[in-house]
Amino acid sequence: MKLKNLLLIVLTSSLLFSNLSAQNFDFRSTKWGMDSLQVRKSEKTKFVYSKKNTLVYAGKIADMEAKIIYNFNSSNQLFRAFYNIALSNKDSKNPTNSVNAYLMFQDLLTTKYSEPFSKRSSTINGKELKQEEWASNLISDNLTLETKWKNENTEITLTLFSINDELFIEIIYATLNKNIKENENYKQQIIKEL
Repeated sequence: MKLKNLLLIVLTSSLLFSNLSAQNFDFRSTKWGMDSLQVRKSEKTKFVYSKKNTLVYAGKIADMEAKIIYNFNSSNQLFRAFYNIALSNKDSKNPTNSVNAYLMFQDLLTTKYSEPFSKRSSTINGKELKQEEWASNLISDNLTLETKWKNENTEITLTLFSINDELFIEIIYATLNKNIKENENYKQQIIKEL
């Protein structure tokens, strides 16, 4: 039964990824540089909230609950968007499930974007780990997994990490267009807010 569910998730995700790429969007139904009103009109999932330069929606990817987050630069241009998947408490207690979910997304993104240009696992002390050691190090907040791809417009980053015993997967899409990326003034605004 688990294998059947996993195959269904993979098939659904593959169809989702192929449908979106066929329409030539940068992220979901959006293009880099769109303003927040254009993004609001294009996003069909449940709107959760907005705050300065950010729109947040609730949706699903691969049958997992996800926040869908859009970031805008100081000129109100979309420059980054991502899925934030807070893995269930069950997965936090069994991080092998989280590693398997990460590997599933890694395979799907590799199918869509070809081989990644970067794969790394980083620990607090900089130690290299074998894949068999990933789950136990996730539990102790000692590991971040990261894989990166690029296409002509976008850098895509897949991460698996732990914060305070909660596990997260993020799939981040960011523009490569230097005219749209967040500018230094925007960074300074965020630093003041922190």
